[in-house]
Amino acid sequence: MEELDPQKNTCDLCGLRLARGKVEQTIDGEVFRFCCSGCMHVFEILYSNPHGRPSHFKETDLYRACVAAGIIPKDQEEVDQKGKETQSKGEVIPPSETFEESLSQEISIRVEGMWCVACSLLVEDFLRKLKGVLQAQVLFLADLAVIRYLPHVVKPLEILNRISSLGYGASLFQEEKDRPKEKKTLLLRLGLSAILTMNIMMISFSLYFGFFQDLGEQAIGYLSYPLCLMASPVLFYGGFPILKRAYLGFRHHHASMDTLIAIGSLSAYGYSLVQMSKGSIHLYFDTAAMLITLVLLGRYLEMGAKEKVTKGITELYTFSKQKVRLVVKDTERWVSLEALEKGEEFLVKEGERIPADASILLGEAVLDESFLTGESRPLKRCAGEEVMAGALLLKGDLLLKASSAGREGSIARMITIMQEALMKKNPVELLADRITRRFVPAVLLLAAVTVPALLLQGSSAHEAILRALTVLVIACPCALGIATPLAKVASIGSGKARGILIRDPAVFEEAKNLGMIVLDKTGTVTEGCFSLLEIISLDGMSEKEALMQAAAVEAHSDHFLAKEILRRAASLPRGWEEATHVESFEGLGVRGMVRGKEVLLGSRRFIDCRRIGIGDEIARRAEALESKGLTVVFFASDGRPRALFPFGDLLKETARETVAALQSRGLETWLVSGDSQETTRAIAEELKVDGFAGQTLPQGKVEVIASFQRSGKRVAMVGDGLNDATALAQADVGFALGTKSGILQEASGITIVGGDPRKVSEALQLSFLTGRIVRQNLFFSFFYNLLGIPLALSGILNPILAVLAMVASSLTVVGNTLRISRQNRF
Repeated sequence: MEELDPQKNTCDLCGLRLARGKVEQTIDGEVFRFCCSGCMHVFEILYSNPHGRPSHFKETDLYRACVAAGIIPKDQEEVDQKGKETQSKGEVIPPSETFEESLSQEISIRVEGMWCVACSLLVEDFLRKLKGVLQAQVLFLADLAVIRYLPHVVKPLEILNRISSLGYGASLFQEEKDRPKEKKTLLLRLGLSAILTMNIMMISFSLYFGFFQDLGEQAIGYLSYPLCLMASPVLFYGGFPILKRAYLGFRHHHASMDTLIAIGSLSAYGYSLVQMSKGSIHLYFDTAAMLITLVLLGRYLEMGAKEKVTKGITELYTFSKQKVRLVVKDTERWVSLEALEKGEEFLVKEGERIPADASILLGEAVLDESFLTGESRPLKRCAGEEVMAGALLLKGDLLLKASSAGREGSIARMITIMQEALMKKNPVELLADRITRRFVPAVLLLAAVTVPALLLQGSSAHEAILRALTVLVIACPCALGIATPLAKVASIGSGKARGILIRDPAVFEEAKNLGMIVLDKTGTVTEGCFSLLEIISLDGMSEKEALMQAAAVEAHSDHFLAKEILRRAASLPRGWEEATHVESFEGLGVRGMVRGKEVLLGSRRFIDCRRIGIGDEIARRAEALESKGLTVVFFASDGRPRALFPFGDLLKETARETVAALQSRGLETWLVSGDSQETTRAIAEELKVDGFAGQTLPQGKVEVIASFQRSGKRVAMVGDGLNDATALAQADVGFALGTKSGILQEASGITIVGGDPRKVSEALQLSFLTGRIVRQNLFFSFFYNLLGIPLALSGILNPILAVLAMVASSLTVVGNTLRISRQNRF
């Protein structure tokens, strides 16, 4: 860290001379001085960074951004001006809400010990009341809390301590400990509790005979004390986490599932102690022990189910922590993935996974890219090609150059996408959360009312208490709490394993209601790899001259057709000249000046717009090529058409199968393209789609989709995600499909990593299945509670049967949801 001297007459952050509006702040016992409140707040953020204090504050991105935004003064004149403003008001100007939000940071915390969704809601509500916390979202199924906070108001350690005060384990995500430890501890508690509970039940059966024949006081004593001795460790060791969280929740005026279980088990245990002192056979040590044991069993089984449904997500987090073999001046050294910078070279050997997006500098290899795309097939890659992070080297070694920094690569973006998707809640999930929040207090009230109501009706005390305990147990909202979020997590994880990234669960849910799907042509149903088949010269210009002039203007374009022209022109002995005044027209073409003459290259529409007559003969030749499915680019120079450039693009092998599968679902299919009507018609006829629209610019595609929506149809758009961004945004559901790392930067609702359009149909089927599972889960949850509570009040159920029913309902929801993860192919 920089040398900081609190006594000097300069700002401890920016280094400028202190003005009249100087402020002081004591941090960790040291007094620091600042020229303004902006410097003070930025200093506090950097000083308390949970990932480590930077060695040079002025070199951080936050410092530079705050200087650019005017939060930190740029020079002494600005400091003096701020000092005058502060002095005129007689106080330090407090930071505005917008200012504070700009300084906020986000932290991810692993929360251990959450037993149900009510636990996550408790932690969420608790954190939101902490001063300095702007937002808090807790995901039960991922044991993850994402918190946006003001570092100058509250420190990460305070947030961790706040969570721990409720009885949950809390650690920074970067310091996350292995799950096996938590699972092993739970298994130990479960094992001990199960052994003791089985013995308790066997002794209890002997005690139950006392209801049919008289047992002497000595016999009852012989049976009662062993029951008490064995039930005690089950309750106070096996159930210790439950009791602790219930107590801490009670202290903070929050109720959860732990509250219900703790009250139920302690009531049964305490009532049994009282009855045992009286020599009564009405003992419920077995109920207390069975309640704790079955809850532990349910928790253990749920933990295993959570691991299965979150497997794909967990793999990403694990992979993001791997190291990179960096190559610097012929020497190798290992660094963390986050430390990798763009342009650095690294080595990956056979059997290892590529840690970051990169281009191959040296070597040839066979890769398996199924980690990202879900397509498990060997692919050959060689020097010059780009590869995405996560690919497994099956054969060969590669020297690579990082295309982006490790913290900004495909894996980091995928984690961000999935984390954001997990945090978004649909209306059904929000409703379930509201019900869960109110359900626990309502159950406690119902159980409390049950006892006096039954006593007034003439029931015995033990019967009233028994029914109240049964109500406490049977009404636990665990199944309702996990019904929707568990299915959501399972679908996100299952989709990821197939190369389907669900960015927005609400959009994904909407996919099951679609009536129409619009497919872009290039790169979606075709390979997108255009090859220049020939150069048809016109008006006496040679092929070489036409190619040279075309390359001169296309050298300034990044269009895929331009790259093919430049690739062909690279073989020219003299290369090409430099073009001037080059302009690109989106979806139409490009113009420029070569040797003082205007050169145009683009579609027929572009040439017509420039008022250049093509003539009937040239038009017929172009239409003949387009009728074969070729893309024809017109070349004009000095006001006359000079050549035709026909490009070929093959249909993907799975394109016809995809269209047939979509139509079998009852979806109307359309093809749109910026190519000519003839080229688009030829591809449309080959695919047998229901309709097509050619010569559509990006905005034209938006209008096509909007026109269908106005007619009442729910429309999906499938495009490459790069040139179709506006159309994807207009559609009710957008599918971005591609093979480049840039595809992960697009804002479609669903991203398909890979080039196989069949995954669109798989995504739709996954949406249908998820929707059906959610509806079934909600039915099971509500049916269980609507049926169970009346049976508990009427005395038909006892606490043990209630515990069994409670665990069975949760496991029914879990087992039903696992069908999503077990589906091998949709």
